[in-house]
Amino acid sequence: MLIAFYIILTLLIIYVLVYFYKKLAEKTNRERLRQDWGQPKNSRYIDLDSVENYFLNTISDSAEKLQLISDKVANDLYLNEVFKLVDRTVSRVGQQFLYARLRTLDKNTDALMVQDAFAELMADDEELRLNTQVILQKLEKNDSYYFQDLVYAKKIDRPEFMPLIYLLTFLNIACLLAGFFYPTAFLVFGGVFIINSGIHYWNKNNVSVHTSSLGEFLKAFDTAKSLDAEPKISTHFPDTGLLIRELTPLKRKMIGVKLDNMAEGDAAIVGFLVFELLKIAFNIEIISFYSIIDSLREKKEKLKDLFKFIGTVDTAISVAAFRSSLDHYCKPVFNSTIGLEVLAVRHPLIADCVPNDLHLEQKNLLLTGSNMSGKTTFIRSVGINMILGQTLLTCLADKFVMPYSKIFSSITISDSLLEEKSYYFEEMRIIKEFIQESRNEAPSFFILDEIFKGTNTIERVSAGKAILSYLAKNNNLVFVSTHDTELNELLKSEYDLYHFTETVAEEELLFDHKIKKGPLKTRNAIKILEINDYPAAIINDANATVDLLMRD
Repeated sequence: MLIAFYIILTLLIIYVLVYFYKKLAEKTNRERLRQDWGQPKNSRYIDLDSVENYFLNTISDSAEKLQLISDKVANDLYLNEVFKLVDRTVSRVGQQFLYARLRTLDKNTDALMVQDAFAELMADDEELRLNTQVILQKLEKNDSYYFQDLVYAKKIDRPEFMPLIYLLTFLNIACLLAGFFYPTAFLVFGGVFIINSGIHYWNKNNVSVHTSSLGEFLKAFDTAKSLDAEPKISTHFPDTGLLIRELTPLKRKMIGVKLDNMAEGDAAIVGFLVFELLKIAFNIEIISFYSIIDSLREKKEKLKDLFKFIGTVDTAISVAAFRSSLDHYCKPVFNSTIGLEVLAVRHPLIADCVPNDLHLEQKNLLLTGSNMSGKTTFIRSVGINMILGQTLLTCLADKFVMPYSKIFSSITISDSLLEEKSYYFEEMRIIKEFIQESRNEAPSFFILDEIFKGTNTIERVSAGKAILSYLAKNNNLVFVSTHDTELNELLKSEYDLYHFTETVAEEELLFDHKIKKGPLKTRNAIKILEINDYPAAIINDANATVDLLMRD
Protein backbone atom coordinates (compact mmCIF):
# COMPACT_ATOMS: atom_id res chain seq x y z
CA MET A 1 0.00 0.00 0.00
CA LEU A 2 2.82 2.39 0.86
CA ILE A 3 4.43 1.83 -2.54
CA ALA A 4 1.12 2.51 -4.26
CA PHE A 5 0.73 5.70 -2.24
CA TYR A 6 4.19 6.95 -3.28
CA ILE A 7 3.47 6.11 -6.92
CA ILE A 8 0.21 8.06 -6.84
CA LEU A 9 1.90 10.97 -5.04
CA THR A 10 4.72 11.02 -7.61
CA LEU A 11 2.25 11.05 -10.49
CA LEU A 12 0.29 13.83 -8.81
CA ILE A 13 3.45 15.92 -8.35
CA ILE A 14 4.43 15.36 -11.99
CA TYR A 15 0.93 16.41 -13.10
CA VAL A 16 1.08 19.60 -11.01
CA LEU A 17 4.59 20.44 -12.27
CA VAL A 18 3.56 19.89 -15.89
CA TYR A 19 0.43 22.01 -15.36
CA PHE A 20 2.35 24.95 -13.92
CA TYR A 21 5.09 24.56 -16.54
CA LYS A 22 2.49 24.85 -19.30
CA LYS A 23 0.94 27.88 -17.63
CA LEU A 24 4.35 29.54 -17.29
CA ALA A 25 5.20 28.74 -20.92
CA GLU A 26 1.86 30.18 -22.05
CA LYS A 27 2.42 33.34 -20.01
CA THR A 28 5.96 33.70 -21.38
CA ASN A 29 4.70 33.19 -24.92
CA ARG A 30 2.01 35.86 -24.55
CA GLU A 31 4.53 38.29 -23.09
CA ARG A 32 6.87 37.67 -26.02
CA LEU A 33 4.02 38.32 -28.46
CA ARG A 34 3.20 41.54 -26.58
CA GLN A 35 6.81 42.75 -26.71
CA ASP A 36 7.23 41.81 -30.38
CA TRP A 37 4.15 43.83 -31.41
CA GLY A 38 5.05 46.15 -34.26
CA GLN A 39 8.56 44.75 -34.65
CA PRO A 40 9.68 43.43 -38.06
CA LYS A 41 10.74 39.82 -38.45
CA ASN A 42 14.29 38.78 -39.17
CA SER A 43 14.02 38.57 -42.97
CA ARG A 44 16.97 36.16 -43.20
CA TYR A 45 14.67 33.35 -42.09
CA ILE A 46 11.91 34.01 -44.60
CA ASP A 47 11.61 31.23 -47.18
CA LEU A 48 10.42 33.44 -50.02
CA ASP A 49 10.07 30.55 -52.48
CA SER A 50 7.60 28.77 -50.19
CA VAL A 51 5.85 32.05 -49.38
CA GLU A 52 5.37 32.80 -53.07
CA ASN A 53 3.82 29.42 -53.97
CA TYR A 54 0.30 30.37 -52.91
CA PHE A 55 0.41 33.51 -55.06
CA LEU A 56 1.69 31.55 -58.05
CA ASN A 57 -1.16 29.08 -57.64
CA THR A 58 -3.76 31.86 -57.48
CA ILE A 59 -2.81 32.92 -61.01
CA SER A 60 -5.38 30.36 -62.15
CA ASP A 61 -8.01 32.47 -60.36
CA SER A 62 -6.91 35.71 -62.03
CA ALA A 63 -10.22 36.10 -63.90
CA GLU A 64 -11.73 37.16 -60.58
CA LYS A 65 -9.12 39.87 -60.05
CA LEU A 66 -8.53 43.33 -61.42
CA GLN A 67 -4.80 42.64 -61.70
CA LEU A 68 -2.05 40.36 -60.47
CA ILE A 69 1.06 42.47 -59.91
CA SER A 70 3.63 41.16 -62.40
CA ASP A 71 7.19 40.13 -61.60
CA LYS A 72 8.31 43.18 -63.60
CA VAL A 73 6.40 45.62 -61.40
CA ALA A 74 7.40 43.72 -58.24
CA ASN A 75 11.08 43.95 -59.19
CA ASP A 76 10.89 47.60 -60.26
CA LEU A 77 9.25 48.62 -56.97
CA TYR A 78 11.23 46.25 -54.69
CA LEU A 79 7.98 44.63 -53.60
CA ASN A 80 9.64 41.56 -52.08
CA GLU A 81 11.67 43.80 -49.76
CA VAL A 82 8.54 45.75 -48.87
CA PHE A 83 6.81 42.46 -48.05
CA LYS A 84 9.61 41.56 -45.64
CA LEU A 85 9.15 44.91 -43.94
CA VAL A 86 5.36 44.61 -43.69
CA ASP A 87 5.27 40.93 -42.68
CA ARG A 88 4.35 40.57 -38.99
CA THR A 89 2.24 37.42 -39.47
CA VAL A 90 2.27 34.50 -37.03
CA SER A 91 1.24 31.59 -39.25
CA ARG A 92 2.73 30.34 -42.48
CA VAL A 93 -0.76 30.46 -44.02
CA GLY A 94 -1.02 34.13 -43.07
CA GLN A 95 2.44 34.83 -44.47
CA GLN A 96 1.55 33.26 -47.82
CA PHE A 97 -1.76 35.11 -47.91
CA LEU A 98 -0.12 38.46 -47.09
CA TYR A 99 2.36 38.05 -49.95
CA ALA A 100 -0.45 37.18 -52.37
CA ARG A 101 -2.47 40.12 -51.01
CA LEU A 102 0.37 42.52 -51.87
CA ARG A 103 0.46 41.19 -55.41
CA THR A 104 -3.29 41.10 -56.05
CA LEU A 105 -5.66 43.95 -56.84
CA ASP A 106 -9.29 42.94 -56.43
CA LYS A 107 -12.05 44.13 -58.72
CA ASN A 108 -13.79 45.77 -55.78
CA THR A 109 -12.76 46.80 -52.27
CA ASP A 110 -15.20 44.68 -50.22
CA ALA A 111 -12.59 42.18 -48.97
CA LEU A 112 -10.16 45.05 -48.38
CA MET A 113 -12.67 46.80 -46.12
CA VAL A 114 -13.36 43.62 -44.11
CA GLN A 115 -9.62 43.14 -43.66
CA ASP A 116 -9.20 46.76 -42.55
CA ALA A 117 -12.07 46.64 -40.06
CA PHE A 118 -10.54 43.57 -38.45
CA ALA A 119 -7.11 45.24 -38.38
CA GLU A 120 -8.65 48.13 -36.45
CA LEU A 121 -10.19 45.67 -33.99
CA MET A 122 -6.84 43.96 -33.46
CA ALA A 123 -5.12 47.30 -32.89
CA ASP A 124 -7.64 48.32 -30.24
CA ASP A 125 -8.14 45.03 -28.36
CA GLU A 126 -4.81 43.68 -27.12
CA GLU A 127 -6.29 40.72 -25.23
CA LEU A 128 -8.22 39.55 -28.29
CA ARG A 129 -5.15 40.03 -30.46
CA LEU A 130 -2.95 37.93 -28.15
CA ASN A 131 -5.57 35.17 -27.98
CA THR A 132 -5.80 35.19 -31.77
CA GLN A 133 -2.04 35.08 -32.24
CA VAL A 134 -1.75 32.12 -29.84
CA ILE A 135 -4.35 30.23 -31.90
CA LEU A 136 -2.52 31.05 -35.15
CA GLN A 137 0.69 29.60 -33.70
CA LYS A 138 -0.70 26.15 -34.51
CA LEU A 139 0.34 26.96 -38.08
CA GLU A 140 3.68 28.68 -37.42
CA LYS A 141 5.95 25.78 -38.44
CA ASN A 142 7.24 25.55 -42.01
CA ASP A 143 5.18 22.40 -42.66
CA SER A 144 2.13 24.67 -42.83
CA TYR A 145 3.41 26.07 -46.12
CA TYR A 146 2.12 22.82 -47.65
CA PHE A 147 -1.55 23.40 -46.83
CA GLN A 148 -1.97 25.46 -50.00
CA ASP A 149 -0.68 22.48 -52.00
CA LEU A 150 -3.82 20.64 -50.94
CA VAL A 151 -6.00 23.39 -52.36
CA TYR A 152 -4.19 23.77 -55.67
CA ALA A 153 -2.72 20.29 -56.19
CA LYS A 154 -2.72 18.84 -59.67
CA LYS A 155 -5.79 16.74 -60.34
CA ILE A 156 -5.29 13.06 -59.49
CA ASP A 157 -7.52 10.59 -61.31
CA ARG A 158 -8.44 7.20 -59.91
CA PRO A 159 -6.52 4.33 -61.54
CA GLU A 160 -8.49 2.54 -64.24
CA PHE A 161 -7.93 -0.72 -62.37
CA MET A 162 -9.73 0.40 -59.17
CA PRO A 163 -12.48 -2.25 -59.70
CA LEU A 164 -9.70 -4.86 -59.61
CA ILE A 165 -8.43 -3.38 -56.32
CA TYR A 166 -11.90 -3.70 -54.77
CA LEU A 167 -12.10 -7.28 -56.04
CA LEU A 168 -8.68 -8.17 -54.57
CA THR A 169 -9.67 -6.60 -51.27
CA PHE A 170 -12.91 -8.58 -51.10
CA LEU A 171 -11.01 -11.76 -52.11
CA ASN A 172 -8.47 -11.38 -49.32
CA ILE A 173 -11.17 -10.76 -46.73
CA ALA A 174 -12.94 -13.90 -47.92
CA CYS A 175 -9.69 -15.92 -47.88
CA LEU A 176 -8.85 -14.73 -44.36
CA LEU A 177 -12.23 -15.85 -43.06
CA ALA A 178 -12.26 -19.10 -45.04
CA GLY A 179 -8.74 -19.98 -43.93
CA PHE A 180 -9.92 -20.93 -40.47
CA PHE A 181 -12.03 -23.68 -42.05
CA TYR A 182 -10.00 -24.40 -45.22
CA PRO A 183 -6.26 -23.75 -44.53
CA THR A 184 -5.42 -23.80 -48.24
CA ALA A 185 -7.25 -20.45 -48.47
CA PHE A 186 -4.28 -18.89 -46.65
CA LEU A 187 -2.13 -19.76 -49.69
CA VAL A 188 -4.48 -17.73 -51.88
CA PHE A 189 -4.38 -14.96 -49.26
CA GLY A 190 -0.57 -14.91 -49.52
CA GLY A 191 -0.64 -14.71 -53.30
CA VAL A 192 -3.10 -11.83 -53.26
CA PHE A 193 -1.01 -10.16 -50.55
CA ILE A 194 1.99 -10.13 -52.92
CA ILE A 195 -0.13 -8.50 -55.67
CA ASN A 196 -1.50 -5.97 -53.18
CA SER A 197 2.05 -5.16 -52.05
CA GLY A 198 2.93 -4.05 -55.56
CA ILE A 199 -0.21 -1.90 -55.75
CA HIS A 200 0.47 -0.45 -52.29
CA TYR A 201 4.02 0.68 -53.01
CA TRP A 202 3.14 1.86 -56.50
CA ASN A 203 0.61 4.20 -54.88
CA LYS A 204 3.05 5.34 -52.18
CA ASN A 205 4.37 8.15 -54.39
CA ASN A 206 0.89 9.65 -54.80
CA VAL A 207 0.28 9.43 -51.06
CA SER A 208 3.65 10.87 -50.04
CA VAL A 209 3.20 13.93 -52.27
CA HIS A 210 0.03 14.88 -50.39
CA THR A 211 0.74 13.61 -46.88
CA SER A 212 2.13 16.88 -45.54
CA SER A 213 -0.70 18.97 -46.96
CA LEU A 214 -3.35 16.52 -45.71
CA GLY A 215 -1.93 16.69 -42.20
CA GLU A 216 -1.81 20.49 -42.37
CA PHE A 217 -5.50 20.58 -43.27
CA LEU A 218 -6.30 19.05 -39.88
CA LYS A 219 -4.33 21.79 -38.12
CA ALA A 220 -5.84 24.50 -40.32
CA PHE A 221 -9.34 23.20 -39.63
CA ASP A 222 -8.76 23.23 -35.86
CA THR A 223 -7.24 26.72 -36.10
CA ALA A 224 -10.22 28.08 -38.01
CA LYS A 225 -12.66 26.42 -35.59
CA SER A 226 -10.88 28.00 -32.60
CA LEU A 227 -10.88 31.42 -34.27
CA ASP A 228 -14.56 31.18 -35.12
CA ALA A 229 -15.37 30.29 -31.50
CA GLU A 230 -14.45 33.87 -30.54
CA PRO A 231 -17.62 35.99 -31.00
CA LYS A 232 -15.68 39.15 -31.89
CA ILE A 233 -14.04 37.28 -34.76
CA SER A 234 -17.13 35.43 -35.99
CA THR A 235 -18.96 38.77 -36.16
CA HIS A 236 -16.48 39.98 -38.79
CA PHE A 237 -16.58 36.68 -40.69
CA PRO A 238 -20.19 35.45 -40.40
CA ASP A 239 -19.89 32.75 -43.07
CA THR A 240 -17.08 30.84 -41.33
CA GLY A 241 -19.36 28.79 -39.06
CA LEU A 242 -21.16 27.28 -42.05
CA LEU A 243 -17.82 26.68 -43.78
CA ILE A 244 -16.52 24.71 -40.79
CA ARG A 245 -19.68 22.58 -40.64
CA GLU A 246 -19.36 21.77 -44.34
CA LEU A 247 -15.73 20.68 -43.92
CA THR A 248 -16.29 18.64 -40.73
CA PRO A 249 -17.05 15.34 -42.59
CA LEU A 250 -13.80 15.72 -44.51
CA LYS A 251 -11.86 16.14 -41.27
CA ARG A 252 -13.47 13.04 -39.78
CA LYS A 253 -12.57 11.01 -42.85
CA MET A 254 -8.91 12.08 -42.63
CA ILE A 255 -8.64 11.35 -38.93
CA GLY A 256 -10.29 7.96 -39.35
CA VAL A 257 -7.63 6.63 -41.70
CA LYS A 258 -4.74 8.60 -40.13
CA LEU A 259 -3.45 9.82 -43.48
CA ASP A 260 -1.33 12.36 -41.67
CA ASN A 261 0.87 9.50 -40.43
CA MET A 262 0.98 7.33 -43.54
CA ALA A 263 4.36 8.40 -44.90
CA GLU A 264 6.28 8.40 -41.64
CA GLY A 265 9.02 5.80 -42.29
CA ASP A 266 7.24 2.45 -42.40
CA ALA A 267 10.36 0.41 -41.62
CA ALA A 268 11.74 2.85 -39.04
CA ILE A 269 8.68 2.91 -36.77
CA VAL A 270 8.12 -0.60 -35.46
CA GLY A 271 4.81 0.35 -33.89
CA PHE A 272 3.30 0.93 -37.33
CA LEU A 273 4.44 -2.38 -38.81
CA VAL A 274 1.22 -4.26 -38.09
CA PHE A 275 -0.89 -1.39 -39.40
CA GLU A 276 1.27 -1.29 -42.53
CA LEU A 277 0.70 -4.98 -43.15
CA LEU A 278 -3.04 -4.54 -42.77
CA LYS A 279 -2.99 -1.63 -45.22
CA ILE A 280 -1.19 -3.81 -47.75
CA ALA A 281 -3.36 -6.88 -47.26
CA PHE A 282 -6.65 -5.05 -47.72
CA ASN A 283 -5.61 -2.07 -49.89
CA ILE A 284 -6.69 0.29 -47.11
CA GLU A 285 -4.32 3.06 -48.11
CA ILE A 286 -5.15 3.31 -51.80
CA ILE A 287 -8.93 2.99 -51.24
CA SER A 288 -9.02 5.59 -48.47
CA PHE A 289 -6.61 7.88 -50.36
CA TYR A 290 -8.77 8.16 -53.47
CA SER A 291 -11.89 8.48 -51.35
CA ILE A 292 -10.34 11.52 -49.68
CA ILE A 293 -9.07 12.90 -52.99
CA ASP A 294 -12.62 12.76 -54.35
CA SER A 295 -13.88 14.58 -51.26
CA LEU A 296 -11.16 17.19 -51.58
CA ARG A 297 -12.10 17.79 -55.21
CA GLU A 298 -15.71 18.35 -54.18
CA LYS A 299 -14.65 20.73 -51.39
CA LYS A 300 -11.95 22.60 -53.31
CA GLU A 301 -13.69 25.98 -53.16
CA LYS A 302 -14.40 25.46 -49.45
CA LEU A 303 -10.71 24.75 -48.84
CA LYS A 304 -9.85 28.00 -50.62
CA ASP A 305 -12.29 29.82 -48.34
CA LEU A 306 -10.72 28.18 -45.28
CA PHE A 307 -7.27 29.34 -46.38
CA LYS A 308 -8.56 32.86 -47.08
CA PHE A 309 -10.25 33.09 -43.67
CA ILE A 310 -7.10 32.19 -41.73
CA GLY A 311 -4.95 34.28 -44.08
CA THR A 312 -7.18 37.34 -43.76
CA VAL A 313 -7.17 37.17 -39.95
CA ASP A 314 -3.38 36.90 -39.78
CA THR A 315 -2.85 39.52 -42.51
CA ALA A 316 -5.09 41.98 -40.67
CA ILE A 317 -2.99 41.52 -37.53
CA SER A 318 0.14 42.09 -39.61
CA VAL A 319 -1.34 45.30 -41.06
CA ALA A 320 -2.20 46.56 -37.58
CA ALA A 321 1.32 45.74 -36.34
CA PHE A 322 2.92 47.44 -39.35
CA ARG A 323 0.83 50.58 -38.83
CA SER A 324 1.83 50.68 -35.17
CA SER A 325 5.49 50.87 -36.23
CA LEU A 326 4.93 53.96 -38.43
CA ASP A 327 5.18 57.57 -37.28
CA HIS A 328 2.80 58.62 -40.05
CA TYR A 329 0.39 56.74 -42.26
CA CYS A 330 -3.03 57.27 -43.79
CA LYS A 331 -5.76 55.30 -45.45
CA PRO A 332 -6.12 56.16 -49.14
CA VAL A 333 -9.15 57.83 -50.64
CA PHE A 334 -10.16 56.31 -53.97
CA ASN A 335 -11.48 58.92 -56.40
CA SER A 336 -13.48 58.33 -59.54
CA THR A 337 -11.56 60.87 -61.63
CA ILE A 338 -8.03 60.67 -62.92
CA GLY A 339 -5.71 62.66 -60.73
CA LEU A 340 -3.54 62.35 -57.68
CA GLU A 341 -3.13 64.24 -54.43
CA VAL A 342 -0.46 63.17 -51.97
CA LEU A 343 0.92 64.93 -48.92
CA ALA A 344 4.23 63.95 -47.33
CA VAL A 345 4.57 60.67 -49.22
CA ARG A 346 7.53 58.52 -48.17
CA HIS A 347 9.25 55.38 -49.38
CA PRO A 348 8.87 52.53 -46.86
CA LEU A 349 12.39 51.18 -47.41
CA ILE A 350 14.24 54.47 -46.91
CA ALA A 351 15.01 55.54 -43.36
CA ASP A 352 14.44 59.26 -42.74
CA CYS A 353 12.97 59.57 -46.23
CA VAL A 354 12.35 63.16 -47.32
CA PRO A 355 8.54 63.56 -47.62
CA ASN A 356 7.12 65.08 -50.80
CA ASP A 357 3.79 66.51 -51.95
CA LEU A 358 2.15 66.28 -55.36
CA HIS A 359 -1.18 67.45 -56.72
CA LEU A 360 -2.33 66.50 -60.22
CA GLU A 361 -5.76 67.33 -61.63
CA GLN A 362 -6.69 65.62 -64.88
CA LYS A 363 -3.03 65.67 -65.87
CA ASN A 364 -0.01 63.40 -65.75
CA LEU A 365 3.50 63.93 -64.39
CA LEU A 366 6.63 64.77 -66.39
CA LEU A 367 9.58 64.78 -64.01
CA THR A 368 13.06 66.03 -64.88
CA GLY A 369 16.27 66.28 -62.91
CA SER A 370 19.84 65.05 -62.70
CA ASN A 371 21.03 61.66 -61.49
CA MET A 372 20.79 61.10 -57.72
CA SER A 373 18.42 64.05 -57.33
CA GLY A 374 15.48 61.80 -56.38
CA LYS A 375 13.40 61.34 -59.56
CA THR A 376 13.29 57.57 -59.65
CA THR A 377 12.94 57.23 -55.88
CA PHE A 378 9.93 59.55 -55.97
CA ILE A 379 8.07 57.67 -58.70
CA ARG A 380 8.87 54.40 -56.91
CA SER A 381 7.52 55.91 -53.67
CA VAL A 382 4.21 56.78 -55.31
CA GLY A 383 4.05 53.40 -57.08
CA ILE A 384 4.65 51.28 -53.98
CA ASN A 385 2.21 53.38 -51.95
CA MET A 386 -0.44 52.87 -54.62
CA ILE A 387 0.04 49.11 -54.20
CA LEU A 388 -0.03 49.33 -50.40
CA GLY A 389 -3.11 51.50 -50.59
CA GLN A 390 -5.02 49.08 -52.82
CA THR A 391 -3.97 45.91 -50.95
CA LEU A 392 -3.53 46.92 -47.28
CA LEU A 393 -5.45 50.22 -47.23
CA THR A 394 -2.27 51.78 -45.84
CA CYS A 395 -0.12 54.54 -47.35
CA LEU A 396 3.04 56.08 -45.94
CA ALA A 397 1.78 59.63 -46.34
CA ASP A 398 -0.34 62.21 -44.56
CA LYS A 399 -2.87 62.13 -47.39
CA PHE A 400 -3.21 59.94 -50.46
CA VAL A 401 -6.05 60.48 -52.94
CA MET A 402 -5.76 58.15 -55.93
CA PRO A 403 -7.70 56.34 -58.64
CA TYR A 404 -8.27 52.64 -57.98
CA SER A 405 -6.23 51.35 -60.89
CA LYS A 406 -3.93 48.76 -62.39
CA ILE A 407 -0.19 49.42 -62.05
CA PHE A 408 2.52 48.98 -64.70
CA SER A 409 6.16 50.00 -64.68
CA SER A 410 9.23 50.30 -66.88
CA ILE A 411 12.10 51.27 -64.59
CA THR A 412 14.75 48.56 -64.57
CA ILE A 413 15.52 47.09 -67.99
CA SER A 414 18.68 45.26 -68.97
CA ASP A 415 20.16 43.68 -72.07
CA SER A 416 19.97 39.88 -72.23
CA LEU A 417 22.96 38.47 -74.06
CA LEU A 418 21.80 34.84 -73.68
CA GLU A 419 18.33 35.62 -75.03
CA GLU A 420 19.76 37.96 -77.67
CA LYS A 421 17.55 40.84 -76.53
CA SER A 422 18.80 44.40 -76.65
CA TYR A 423 17.73 47.05 -74.18
CA TYR A 424 15.81 48.85 -76.90
CA PHE A 425 13.80 45.83 -78.05
CA GLU A 426 13.02 44.81 -74.49
CA GLU A 427 11.73 48.30 -73.78
CA MET A 428 9.71 48.18 -77.03
CA ARG A 429 8.02 44.99 -75.83
CA ILE A 430 7.15 46.45 -72.41
CA ILE A 431 5.78 49.73 -73.77
CA LYS A 432 3.72 47.89 -76.38
CA GLU A 433 2.03 46.10 -73.47
CA PHE A 434 1.40 49.53 -71.91
CA ILE A 435 -0.27 50.72 -75.12
CA GLN A 436 -2.54 47.69 -75.21
CA GLU A 437 -3.49 48.12 -71.54
CA SER A 438 -4.14 51.84 -72.02
CA ARG A 439 -7.10 51.04 -74.26
CA ASN A 440 -8.96 49.14 -71.56
CA GLU A 441 -11.85 50.63 -69.64
CA ALA A 442 -10.23 50.12 -66.22
CA PRO A 443 -7.84 52.95 -65.21
CA SER A 444 -4.13 52.21 -65.40
CA PHE A 445 -1.15 53.84 -63.71
CA PHE A 446 1.99 53.78 -65.88
CA ILE A 447 5.47 54.46 -64.49
CA LEU A 448 8.29 55.08 -66.98
CA ASP A 449 11.87 55.95 -66.10
CA GLU A 450 14.15 57.41 -68.80
CA ILE A 451 12.10 56.35 -71.80
CA PHE A 452 14.12 55.14 -74.82
CA LYS A 453 17.46 56.10 -73.33
CA GLY A 454 19.17 53.61 -75.65
CA THR A 455 18.38 55.60 -78.82
CA ASN A 456 19.63 58.84 -80.37
CA THR A 457 18.29 62.14 -79.02
CA ILE A 458 16.05 63.21 -81.91
CA GLU A 459 14.29 59.87 -82.27
CA ARG A 460 14.13 59.36 -78.50
CA VAL A 461 12.36 62.68 -77.97
CA SER A 462 10.07 62.23 -80.98
CA ALA A 463 9.04 58.66 -80.15
CA GLY A 464 8.80 59.47 -76.45
CA LYS A 465 6.46 62.38 -77.10
CA ALA A 466 4.18 60.31 -79.32
CA ILE A 467 3.94 57.39 -76.90
CA LEU A 468 3.47 59.55 -73.79
CA SER A 469 0.68 61.48 -75.51
CA TYR A 470 -1.01 58.20 -76.46
CA LEU A 471 -0.78 56.75 -72.94
CA ALA A 472 -2.23 59.94 -71.46
CA LYS A 473 -5.59 59.29 -73.12
CA ASN A 474 -8.59 57.54 -71.55
CA ASN A 475 -8.63 56.92 -67.79
CA ASN A 476 -4.90 56.56 -67.39
CA LEU A 477 -2.36 58.23 -65.11
CA VAL A 478 1.23 58.43 -66.37
CA PHE A 479 4.43 59.21 -64.45
CA VAL A 480 7.56 59.67 -66.53
CA SER A 481 11.01 60.76 -65.42
CA THR A 482 13.51 61.92 -68.01
CA HIS A 483 16.65 63.90 -68.72
CA ASP A 484 15.10 65.11 -71.97
CA THR A 485 13.99 68.63 -71.09
CA GLU A 486 12.81 69.03 -74.70
CA LEU A 487 9.72 67.03 -73.69
CA ASN A 488 8.61 69.81 -71.34
CA GLU A 489 7.42 72.05 -74.14
CA LEU A 490 6.04 69.20 -76.24
CA LEU A 491 3.90 67.68 -73.47
CA LYS A 492 2.95 70.66 -71.31
CA SER A 493 -0.72 70.49 -72.31
CA GLU A 494 -1.07 66.88 -71.13
CA TYR A 495 1.49 66.70 -68.33
CA ASP A 496 2.22 68.82 -65.28
CA LEU A 497 5.91 69.69 -65.16
CA TYR A 498 7.94 69.03 -62.02
CA HIS A 499 11.61 68.62 -61.33
CA PHE A 500 14.27 67.70 -58.81
CA THR A 501 17.47 69.68 -58.66
CA GLU A 502 20.69 70.08 -56.70
CA THR A 503 23.04 72.88 -55.77
CA VAL A 504 26.80 73.04 -56.14
CA ALA A 505 28.58 74.46 -53.10
CA GLU A 506 32.18 74.26 -51.95
CA GLU A 507 33.13 71.71 -54.56
CA GLU A 508 30.31 69.27 -53.74
CA LEU A 509 26.76 68.48 -54.81
CA LEU A 510 23.93 69.07 -52.35
CA PHE A 511 20.60 67.32 -52.90
CA ASP A 512 17.47 68.32 -51.01
CA HIS A 513 15.37 65.54 -52.66
CA LYS A 514 12.34 67.86 -52.76
CA ILE A 515 10.06 67.89 -55.78
CA LYS A 516 9.48 71.33 -57.29
CA LYS A 517 6.82 72.70 -59.60
CA GLY A 518 7.83 73.66 -63.12
CA PRO A 519 10.47 72.57 -65.65
CA LEU A 520 14.14 72.11 -64.79
CA LYS A 521 16.12 75.21 -65.75
CA THR A 522 19.56 74.49 -64.28
CA ARG A 523 22.30 72.41 -65.90
CA ASN A 524 25.03 71.13 -63.60
CA ALA A 525 26.51 68.26 -65.63
CA ILE A 526 29.56 70.22 -66.74
CA LYS A 527 30.02 71.64 -63.23
CA ILE A 528 30.10 68.06 -61.93
CA LEU A 529 32.93 67.30 -64.37
CA GLU A 530 34.80 70.28 -63.00
CA ILE A 531 34.29 69.16 -59.39
CA ASN A 532 35.76 65.79 -60.30
CA ASP A 533 38.94 67.42 -61.66
CA TYR A 534 38.42 66.76 -65.35
CA PRO A 535 41.04 68.49 -67.54
CA ALA A 536 40.38 72.19 -68.18
CA ALA A 537 40.47 71.58 -71.93
CA ILE A 538 37.46 69.25 -71.65
CA ILE A 539 35.57 71.72 -69.46
CA ASN A 540 36.21 74.63 -71.83
CA ASP A 541 35.27 72.56 -74.87
CA ALA A 542 32.03 71.39 -73.25
CA ASN A 543 31.01 74.95 -72.29
CA ALA A 544 31.76 76.21 -75.80
CA THR A 545 29.64 73.43 -77.29
CA VAL A 546 26.73 74.31 -75.00
CA ASP A 547 26.93 77.94 -76.11
CA LEU A 548 26.95 76.85 -79.75
CA LEU A 549 23.95 74.55 -79.32
CA MET A 550 22.01 77.19 -77.41
CA ARG A 551 22.55 79.70 -80.24
CA ASP A 552 21.32 77.15 -82.78
